[in-house]
Order: sequence, then structure tokens, then C-alpha cells
Amino acid sequence: MKASYTEIGNVQQTEGLTGQVNSQVQTVQGIVGEAVNQKTEQEERLELLQGFRITTQTEVEPEAYTLSVDGVGFFARCDIHAVKGKQKSGKSAVLKVCAAALLRGQQFRVKSEEEEPVALFIDTEQQAADVKLVIDEVKQMTGLDDAYIDQHLHLFTLRRRSYDTLLEDLRLLIENLHPQVVFLDGVVDFIQSFNDEVLSRKLIRDLLMLCEEFGCAIVCVLHENKATDDENMRGHLGTVLSQKAGSVLQCKKLKGGIINVSCPDARHGTMPAWNISFDKDGHLIDADLMHQQEVRAAKQQRDAKRQEERGLIVQHRLDTALSLIRMHHGSIPRNELTANLIERIGVQRAAVSKFITLMVKEGKLFESGKNITDSANIVLPL
Repeated sequence: MKASYTEIGNVQQTEGLTGQVNSQVQTVQGIVGEAVNQKTEQEERLELLQGFRITTQTEVEPEAYTLSVDGVGFFARCDIHAVKGKQKSGKSAVLKVCAAALLRGQQFRVKSEEEEPVALFIDTEQQAADVKLVIDEVKQMTGLDDAYIDQHLHLFTLRRRSYDTLLEDLRLLIENLHPQVVFLDGVVDFIQSFNDEVLSRKLIRDLLMLCEEFGCAIVCVLHENKATDDENMRGHLGTVLSQKAGSVLQCKKLKGGIINVSCPDARHGTMPAWNISFDKDGHLIDADLMHQQEVRAAKQQRDAKRQEERGLIVQHRLDTALSLIRMHHGSIPRNELTANLIERIGVQRAAVSKFITLMVKEGKLFESGKNITDSANIVLPL
């Protein structure tokens, strides 16, 4: 028997309601499932964050320094570092000495703390001919053969590479070479603008991630601001780098062509200062003794200048005292001379009294009873 229209309509209505209910159930299940998944993701993140927690029981590996001076380590692994200075202040020369110390074991006072180290040296500023001088200078300083140098020092001139590829270039080289130390001579070229705070923070963070991921030290070279009295590194990049750097070395050009290397900022021990220079043939040499001689000579000059200035002051005071004495016909009561000198030269009584006593002792003034005279032969009236 055929169903009536009403029956068919009821069936269709029932099926429609069932479909709506099923759809609602599926929606509710989806919401519940999403909530469960979201909770799981939050739990996973919390577990991840717990892995970064430091407690009283946390065992932390001591810093592994790659280089040291007089027993004080610097350029620790798993961290970022900086070398700063004015333009042409010797920053690249300092990197050469550090590279030579790593390969040879010690160069001048800089000592390697690594065995069979691998150094990656990236130059983004100079042309190939100038970059080649890095290898030449390291070879000259260390006396090592070509095969050893090429095996342990990997030097690249990436002047032609763009800022948007340099970071990936760096990662690829670190992945393949596994260096303990990476020198970036020209970190500013890794970023579009060193005054962009967002880009600067991202670059430094990316470099820190590389340090921790591959266990190496990344040493970034950056110029200081141009103003003579401003020793901050340039732009937002310099600000962020100085905040994050484990150690900051500073290069200064001193008198006589000496390059002074100090450590104004360090998270732990401050590296003692050391000095290098160039000989007549343009090769790097230890300049610590030369610097000590310069320091002594400068001190002697300062002492001589102070002595000369002091002599002029004493002579002026003596001339003033003699003038006052002669205004009183060669003899004046000491207390009156003291009062007049205080007024004339503007110093305190104790200093004037000490001055008069000294002049009498040196035979430039004479004392007779309570009077001061300009000659030992003055006869005072009774």
C-alpha cells in the first residue's frame, strides 16, 4: 500500500530532524575534541618550559672558554661575543691574533683552550686580496704549514652575498665544518638596517640559537659610534649585541701605532688587557713591552709637567712674599705676612704657613724672632 502524502512528509521531517541532531552532536564532539587538543598543546608547552627551569638541584656545565689571557678565559662556547672599536682601530688584527693562537696553541699572551680546534672566519667587508692577508698573516705568525692551516682555519670572503642569505650561509657552514669559534668580521652586513630594533633583535637571537645548537662561540665585529667620546657600538644592533654578549673586547689605537685590547664588559672574569702592533714590514708583533715603555714615558712627562707647574706656583708665591716684605723695608711680622698672603694668593692659612716654613728651610726667606726678612743680614731695631 502506498504511503499517503502526509506520511511521506512526516518521514521526511523525521529524517531532517535526525540529520540536524547528528550535525549538532558532531559539532559538540568537534568542540570538545578541539578543547582536549588545545589542552594537550598547552600541557606540551608547559612540559617544554619545565625543561628550562633552573632549581637548586640543577647541574650546569661550567663555561668552556676557547681562549685565555694570563689564565682568564674569554670567548666562551655556546655564547655570542663582540669585538668593538673605532674605524681602523685594529679589530681585524685582533681576530688574526686570536685565530693564530687557536691554531698554534698560543700567540703572544693569548692562549688556546681547545685541542685541534676548527675556526670559521667570515669576512663580509674586504675584497678577496685583502681577506687573503688573514691567511698570510696567520701563517707568518705561527710558522704552521699550509695543510694544517687549511684544515683548521676556514676563511671565506662573502662580500658579494646579500644580507638575506648570509644567515643561512652561516648555518650551512657551521653544520658542515663544526667550528669551535666563528669570527664574523662585519656582522652589520647580516642585517638590512642596524638601526631596526626588530631586525636587530631577531639577528642576535638567531646567532644565539646557532651558538647553543652547535656549541660554538660566535664573535661579532662591530664599529663604535663615530663620536670620539662615544664608545657604544652602532645602532640598535650594537645595543642588543652589547646586552647579549658574554664578553666584549675593545680595540684602541694608541700612540706609536700600538693596538690596545681590553675587556670593558664581561659576564664573568675580565680578560687582562694586551697589546699588539705592526713591525716595519707590516707584520703583527707583541707590543706589551712597548706599551709599558710608553706608559712609563707618559708618566714621566706628566710628572715633569706637574713639577714644572708646581715650581711656577711656588715661584709666584715667593715673589709675592718678597714683594710684601720689601714693602715693609725688608722685614715683616710673620703673622702679618701670613694674613697678606692669604688675601693675595687665595689659599688657606695652613697652606701659607707651610709655604713660609719651607721657604725659610730652603734659605729663600729668613726668620728673625717673630719677623720674616728677605735677607739673613737684616738688623732689626731694638
